[in-house]
Order: sequence, then C-alpha cells, then structure tokens
Amino acid sequence: MECHPETLQKLSQCFLHTLSPVPEPRRAAERSLSEAADLPNYGLAVLNLVAERSVNEQTRHAAAVNFKNHLRSRWLPAGDSGISPMVNSEKEQIKTRIVSLMLSSPPRIQSQLSEALAVIGKRDFHRSWPGLLPELVSSLQKAALRGDYASVNAVLGAANSIFKKFRHQYRTNDLLSDIKYCLETFAPSLQEVFLKTYDSAASGSGAADLKPLFESQRLCCRIFFSLSFQDLPEFFEDHMNEWMGVFEKCLSSNFPALESTAEGLTVVDDVRAAVCENINLYMEKYGEEFQPFLEGFALAVWTLLRDVSKSPSRDRLATTAIKFLTTVSTSAHHALFAGDNVIKEICQGVVIPNVSLRDEDEEIFETNYTEFVRRDMEGSDVDTRRRIACELLKGLATNYKRQVTEVVSLEIQKLLSSFATQWKDKDCAIYLVVSLATNKARGASVSTDLIDVQSFFANVILPELQSHDVNSFPMLKAGSLKFLTVFRTHLPKPFAIQLFPELVRFLRADSNVVHSYAASCIEKLLLVKDEGGKSRYVASDISPFLRQLMTNLFEALTFPESEENQYLMKCIMRVLGVAEITGEVAGPCIVGLTSVLSEVCKNPKNPTFNHYIFESVAVLVRRACERDLSLISAFETSLFQSLELILDNDIAEFLPYAFQLLAQLVELNRPPLSPNYMQLFSLLLSGEYWERNANVPALVRLLQAFLEKAPHEVTQEDRLSQVLRIFHKLVSGHSTEEQGFYILNTIIEYLDYSVIAPYMKGIWNVLFERLQSKKTVKFQKFLVVSMSLFLVKHGPVYLVDTMNTVQPNIFASILEHIWIPNLKLIMGTVEVKLTAVAATRLICETPAPAVSKLWGKALDSIVTLVSRPEQERDVDEPNEMPENVGYTAAFVNLYSAGRREEDPLKDIRDPKQFLVASLGRLSSASPGRYPQIIGENLEETNKAALLQLCKAYNCGIA
Repeated sequence: MECHPETLQKLSQCFLHTLSPVPEPRRAAERSLSEAADLPNYGLAVLNLVAERSVNEQTRHAAAVNFKNHLRSRWLPAGDSGISPMVNSEKEQIKTRIVSLMLSSPPRIQSQLSEALAVIGKRDFHRSWPGLLPELVSSLQKAALRGDYASVNAVLGAANSIFKKFRHQYRTNDLLSDIKYCLETFAPSLQEVFLKTYDSAASGSGAADLKPLFESQRLCCRIFFSLSFQDLPEFFEDHMNEWMGVFEKCLSSNFPALESTAEGLTVVDDVRAAVCENINLYMEKYGEEFQPFLEGFALAVWTLLRDVSKSPSRDRLATTAIKFLTTVSTSAHHALFAGDNVIKEICQGVVIPNVSLRDEDEEIFETNYTEFVRRDMEGSDVDTRRRIACELLKGLATNYKRQVTEVVSLEIQKLLSSFATQWKDKDCAIYLVVSLATNKARGASVSTDLIDVQSFFANVILPELQSHDVNSFPMLKAGSLKFLTVFRTHLPKPFAIQLFPELVRFLRADSNVVHSYAASCIEKLLLVKDEGGKSRYVASDISPFLRQLMTNLFEALTFPESEENQYLMKCIMRVLGVAEITGEVAGPCIVGLTSVLSEVCKNPKNPTFNHYIFESVAVLVRRACERDLSLISAFETSLFQSLELILDNDIAEFLPYAFQLLAQLVELNRPPLSPNYMQLFSLLLSGEYWERNANVPALVRLLQAFLEKAPHEVTQEDRLSQVLRIFHKLVSGHSTEEQGFYILNTIIEYLDYSVIAPYMKGIWNVLFERLQSKKTVKFQKFLVVSMSLFLVKHGPVYLVDTMNTVQPNIFASILEHIWIPNLKLIMGTVEVKLTAVAATRLICETPAPAVSKLWGKALDSIVTLVSRPEQERDVDEPNEMPENVGYTAAFVNLYSAGRREEDPLKDIRDPKQFLVASLGRLSSASPGRYPQIIGENLEETNKAALLQLCKAYNCGIA
C-alpha cells in the first residue's frame, strides 16, 4: 500500500465511517480496513494518517487505535495463526517515526501511540531496536528541560510498559544483562526527572499544574519497581538516600492544593501506593540495605494509615500500606512492634476500621453476589482491606501470638457487646474469628485461639441460624453460615444434623449470597470425614428432609440472578452423591436437571455451573441405576431430548459432556442395544465430531462403550474398518496417540480373534510406521501395554505370527529394542500386572526369546518392573509443544460418568508369584540352564531381588 494522498483520503473516510452509529457503512468500512490490513505497508500508511494534522482528531484517534491493534497482531504473529507478518522495511520505518510522532501528538493519540510503542518494545527491545532507549532518554531530557510534562509522561509511560516485563520473567543471565543495559542507559535520567519533579511539586502550585507532576512521580516509582524487581541495582543502591528520602516525603507530606478534592486525593494516593509497593519490595528482598530507612518508613506508614483507615474510598493506598507493615511484622525487624500498646493501637486504629463493613461491601452484596462470594468465600479478596488487615494480624501473631490473641479477643467482646445497636459490629466480630482461623496440618479442619468455637457458635451464630425470618440482616446471616462452613468439623454430628433443616430453610432466602452460602455449607458438611477417612454424614442422616432439600435447591435456581448459581448446582451434585436415590427422588431430580440443561443450552455462559449440571446428571444416573437398573429407560426418555438438542445445534461446549453421558447410558444397558443407540453409533463414526480435539476423549469413551456392549453390531456393515480408520488417525498424532491406544486396547479385549485377525497386519503397520517416524518413550510404553494385552487375550503365538506378517522376524527386533527396554518403565497397578504377566508368559511359554542373552535381558526387565517402586523406575520425558495451539472448547472429565478400569487378569492375583512359579516350571524342564543365564544377564540388584522372591514364594529355579 503506497502512502499517496488518495490512499490517506480513502483510509480517512474508512476510519470516519467506523465511528458511524449506522450499521451498514460501519460494517463496510470495517471490512475494507480488514482487507487492507493484509497489504504491505498498511501499518505505515495508517501511521502517516495519524500524523496528518489536517485530518480531524477523532479520525486520527480511530486510526491510532487501529494502528496499535495492527501491531499487536502483525508485528510478530504466532507461527500457526495464518497471519502474514509485517515486512522488515515497514517495521524499520515505523520505528524511526513513532517516538517523535508520539511526543508531538495530542494526549488521546499520544496515549495510543505510547501503547503501540510498548507493543514493539516487548518484541524487539532492546537487541532488535538498539536505538529506542537512547532516543527515549534524549526525548525525556529535552521534555524535562522544557517542563513539558505531557511529553515527559508519554516517555515514562512507554518506558514503564516496556520495563514491566522484568517483573514476570525468570531470572537468567540474559535477563540480568538486559536490566543492566536499561539501568546504565535510563536510570540517571530517571533519577534526575524524579528528584526535579518532586521539588517542583513540593514548591506548590495549582491543582491543574500538579496533576501531571504527580503522574510523573507515579510512573518513576513504577519504573523503579520494575528495574529493582530481580536484583538490587547498583545505581539505586548508590543513590538510596536520594530515592528513599523522596519516598518518605511522599508519604509524610500533604499537598492541600490537590488533596482538597476527591480526584486530586486519588492522584496523590496513587503515588503513595506506588511508594509503598517499592518499600515493601525492598523490605522483602533487600532488607539489609533497606534497614537504615526502616524505622522512618514504619512511622510514616503507621501515621498515614491512621488517617487512611477512616476513609472508605482510599482502598489501594490502605492495602499497600498495610502490606508493608505485614512484611515488617514477619521480618527480622519485628521488634518495632514490641512496644507497649503498639499491637493494641494497630488493632484499634488499623485492623478494626478496615475490617468493618463499608457501604461498598453492602452494595456488592446486594448487586453483584458472585463477586461478593468470590471475594468472601473463595479467597479472591487478597487485596481487599478486610483481608489485608487480617493478614497484618496474622503477621504480628508470628512473633507475638499471645499479645495478638489477647487484644483481638478483647476487641471481639467489645464488638459483640454493641450488637444491640450495631449489627455491623457483630459481622465484624464474626469476620475476625473466621479470617484468623488457621488450617490444621491435614484436611479441611481449622482452629482458633481467639474463642471457644462451640460456645461462640451457641451464643453468637445459632441465634442467627434459628431466626424465623431468613431475610432479616442478610449480611449477618451470610457471615453466620460462613462461620458454620469454616468450623464445620468442630460441631458434633448430632448437633449438626439438627441444623440441617435450618440450612434447608435458608435456601429459600431472597438474598443470592445467603442461599448460595446455605448451599455451600450443606455441600461442605457432606464432605466432612472422621478419623480413618470415613464420611461423617451418610444417606440416612439427610433422608428425613431430602425431598424438601431438593425442592428448595431447584426452587432457588429460579430466583433472579441465581438461574446459573454454581453453588446451588454443586450442592445438588453433592447431595445426589450421598443420598439414597429411590425412584421417587430420581424422577423429580432428572426433570429439574434436564429443565435447567435445556435452558442453558440456549446460551452457555458459566462453565463451572455447566460442569456441575452434567456431573449431577451423571451421579444421579449412576447411583439410581446401581439401585434399580429398570430406571435406565426413564433416564433415556428424559435425557435424549436434551442430548439431541446439544448434538443438533452443535453446542461445542457441551458436546464432550453429551458424549460422556451417552457412554454412561450405553454401559448401563444390557445387550442388545436399541436402534436409537445404533443410529447414534453411525453418527459417531462420521469424521465431523473428531475434528475438534476437545471432543476426542469423550468420543473415544463412547466408542469404547459400544465396543464393549455391542461387539457383534460393531463388526457388521464394515463398521470395524471405520473404527480402525479413527484409530489410525488418532494414534498418528502426538496429542491424540493415547486415545488411539484406548480404542485399540478395547478392540483387543472385547472382540474375538477371528474378527480382528484380518485387520492385525494393518494395525501393526500403522503402529510401526508411527514408531519409525516419532519414537517417543510415551508411545513405546503404550505399545508395550497393547502388545501385552494382545498376548494375554489371544495368546503369544498369534501375537508373534501377526506381527511377523508385516516383515519377517520383526517381532524379535521389537522385543529387543522396544518391549524389553520399556517394560520396566510401565506405571499403574493394572498396567504393571498386565505387562509383567504377559512378559512372563512370553519368556516361559514361547520359543521366541530363545537366545540366552535376550531371555536374560527380558527377565531382568520383568524383575525391575515387579520389585522396584515407581519413583525408582520413572524417567523424565521431554516436554513437547502441543500440535494445536489456540482457543478451543476444552474436554472436562465427568467423574461420575468415568469408565471403570477393568483388570483383564482377574484370575491372577499376584504377578510376582506368577513370575517365580512360571520360572520354576520352565527351569524344571531344563535343569541347570537358567541359573547360568540369570547369572550372566541380570543386574546384581535384580539377582538379589529374584532370590528374595523365590524365597518369599517358596519356589526355586532349578
């Protein structure tokens, strides 16, 4: 694309039309730009349009946004994206122009170009763009000299975006070399601007003039953080006094001209928060160098927090400041908190004000329950004031547990005594107890020294749970339910069972949070285990109120905004996994679940909720049919409509689930399968569904079910050939080879040899070709398992003969180079038993490994397999990049619909005993031959292990 005036005019019109509220011209313009983006020099042409001052700013801004996005996708596209990268000549011209254009542009455009520059910098800085940093430094110095803080901040913003990567990369010599280059080139000018800017800000001016100065300070602080993250820079260590001096002034000084308004206060607080992050970093990583400044900063932060904690709107500053004190409290310098009443002052002045409910918390509770639950119950509130304040107490308790316990216990009593007039104080007390509970060494059990749990529960929590009005004081109800959830293991079983009806009642609360917490509490209670791993609550414990429980759960799913409430659905799943599922229970449940499923099929939004729906269906079907197999037809009637809806509408997110449920239904049926299933089998063999990797494990699972339950039907109408074509495709791909072996192993296990014999040469051909093209350890182990299964199912003679049809004597080569070396690497109880028995039969029942050395090496590998633990036999396999990278619907296994692992050798209990007994029989036929072979070929460790096995099973080798 040439940058003629006509081109720029056409581009200008397109960008103008992209801003149109009328759909037709907007879409046409977007299509034109998308097509033009494939042309060489498109990015350069758009940049020229951005630079054209005669074009109105709105159009130039739209072009700048497009330019930034164009760079993101085209500067260095992924190899498999199919997007053509920009040519090098275009890239070089853009690099030459972008910095100067950014500095001369209006603020809105400048911001976009700064981001575009950062995009290039992330990919090319600094080795492919050695001129960038010197140009930024030169521009920074000139702008600072002019007092042009719009340009200063544009340069600092670009540098900050580029240097951010230093915070997240692994520490390597190359990374440290890059940081050293940046420090040598940029740090002196950065420091000069930082110090000069603070002096200008401190001298006082109007709010409008101060805002860009404080933004400059904030950016300098963020760059300081990035450059210090990996290691203490020598430059900053040499100039610690200057940097730390200004940092402390930022925390301890007031700036009335700005702080008089909420917006201005936020600007100042952003700088203070950035300073707190810097000093926290230095406290954590460079404590020895930072120690001379510690006391001054601790005092400054503590003084600042006294004021900040009273303000509901200064969240970021409050959390970063409290984090700093927490870091100090757990460091070697914790003695700063050892003074009289220090912990008491912190608790009263910092912790209680920040833990107390604010208007914002109530608003989130009422308007965004998922966010509230995520913060409060799931622990995503790591950066909220409530959680950070409690983390400070935990930090102090590391060295001053007795003092913290005494002070907090007293504060809790004060809060509870004022409950009559202030319900929020009771909430604060409950939150403190729950947040300061500590996990025990194992399980979900927690403990606390602040209170006697059972007494606190009886006096504080129980009255809330027994309240007749489930809708009064909903936040207090939620806090009480959370307390019960956290301390669930402390409550005696009889007492907890009496509470179940109360929890069932709370499922009808109007508040989304309250009925979510009630559901979560029930679900967690049903997971409690006593000593020995035995479940504390069983079906008989919940049967008296099971019907009401399920009614309330499904009813709650109809409440506004809880239609896809994952906590309710997870509770349904858990209850169905514990309860006694009779026909009276199963009927309403399957109707309720299929009704919900049909609704979410219209627009799947919540993956977690969706997973629990399918898991609930799977556990219901499994447990109901375990009790009464006649229910299978009722389930089919209810489920087929929903499953057909998923298949007919090709709902990608749900297809893997649908195939797993169908596999479960097939396995529960008794042969012969109905025509509906065989119609589905024909659909299964079509290639369309197999094209998506997310479907493959579920499709294989379904195919295995058909091979097991309908082996006769599978062999009709050339279906087996189609199955084997699927096997061929899967086993040839690295990411799907395991699934291919699952199909093969099921064919070997459930089909007669007379059926599979005509296909075996082709099967071995496919496997040996794959072995030749990509010989990975993983593939070889799969092959050993499949060959072992074939041997135990159809005999060693057929195994050897069918493999040798591919190439004369190929079996001996496979045995020596694949089977024997990889046998000792097999993992898994069933797999170890299978391969050990198969290899034993191979050396004891066939003439194939007649060569003494080969026989001895095979025995050596068998002894290693059966006598050594897995961790000693395991080898590190190289990680390989997946073949397909990009977004796809993911396969998620349904636990309750999982295929049960079958032992193909149920009649053989102990592979070790089978080995020595077989060796005993073999050696008795040729006395004296095998001890010599064993002595010459087995490792010393394995000789001793074999001798030990012979003694253990009282069987000698003659």
